[in-house]
Amino acid sequence: MPDLHDNITRYARLLIKIGVNLQPGQPMRINAELGHRDFVRVVAAEAYKAGALYVDVAWSDALTHKTRYLHSEADGLDYAPEYMTARAREYLDRKFATLSLTGDEYPDAYEDIDPARMRRARMASQARTSFYSDAMMNDVVQWCVAGVPTPAWALKVFPGVPADQAVEKLWAEIFRVVRLNEPDPIAAWQAHDARLTAISKTLMAERVRAVRFFDPAPAEDGQPRTDLTVGLTRAPAWVAASAGTPEGTRFLPNMPTEEIFSTPDARLTRGWVRTSKPVFVMGKEVRDAYVRFEDGAVVDFRAGQGEDALRQLFEIDGARRLGEVALVDIRSPINQSGLVFGDTLFDENAACHIAFGKAYPPGVAGGSEMSPEALAELGVNVARAHEDVMIGTDTMNVTGIREDGSAIEVMVNGRFAPEMLSSE
Repeated sequence: MPDLHDNITRYARLLIKIGVNLQPGQPMRINAELGHRDFVRVVAAEAYKAGALYVDVAWSDALTHKTRYLHSEADGLDYAPEYMTARAREYLDRKFATLSLTGDEYPDAYEDIDPARMRRARMASQARTSFYSDAMMNDVVQWCVAGVPTPAWALKVFPGVPADQAVEKLWAEIFRVVRLNEPDPIAAWQAHDARLTAISKTLMAERVRAVRFFDPAPAEDGQPRTDLTVGLTRAPAWVAASAGTPEGTRFLPNMPTEEIFSTPDARLTRGWVRTSKPVFVMGKEVRDAYVRFEDGAVVDFRAGQGEDALRQLFEIDGARRLGEVALVDIRSPINQSGLVFGDTLFDENAACHIAFGKAYPPGVAGGSEMSPEALAELGVNVARAHEDVMIGTDTMNVTGIREDGSAIEVMVNGRFAPEMLSSE
């Protein structure tokens, strides 16, 4: 039976082989916190063994960022060096595959930071590199986001146990949900991708043009928890686990992933929704949020915790409109664990979710090849933010509204309806 070190190596190899699907002679970028350094060394070795031309590591440290947010002059928050643009341009021109590691070394680092100052600094950096993030969202090159335990994160998930034991327990959960425990993890991922793809094909064959989320469980005001209708574009595509570059290289943008998503028409969302899991926005934890939409835009919101962070998010141009709608069955292994990971990569794959802000062009048929003007005409949202929030529950029903106005059951009590599974 493999020990922890062997499993970490196997995990790194899995991320290289089917996460980013690194090609021989291709350079690679790793985004990581300093607390991920041991794993970065392992994954870099696996990358070079797979034929990487070069592995570049972009290190990040939350405490260094925090000192800037605390002490920088206000005008200094608007500065982002020009080399950021040049570096991003080379990443794109040379087709660097990108692996981004998540798992905060200091989960509470920004709790005492003014989210307005964070927003100001992040907008400056994104203005330098927005073309690169646009390319990533268009799947121009392979990219993958994956989790790496840190002691602080592990203790958030497993409080009350020694840190080393919490880290081992978190590693075990990650290995399970990325299917590393399967006899053939790659074959298991291929089968999982095929299952989700079958559902996405059913949604497209049924010509679904809107989805209504209805959770009849009563909220504190006596209304149903959620009654939200998300209109899709005139040419929707439902995207499953894997994605592909223009050259045809398949990869998994998220590991783990349990979602099927599409791109809304940002003008067509109406109704209200309540979050079902905590989410981190501008470094702050947001819980028990209520959001109401009219004509596609947020017109009212509140939160039991982190309301100011939501307010700062909605100050960003385009962030009051949706850029993604995703379906996740509550039988997801992440949801079945009963854990709240406090990390969007994992928690969004436990429940249906929506995302405020920037949209993914692949959620439109042919969207990756469309001009910005053509995407805008279809209602594809543009913003310098993309924030996922979880809304799914075990009492959530999802109805698909077809092009002709008729309805089809998509999910019942948080589970895909039999009609969705018929083509598996």
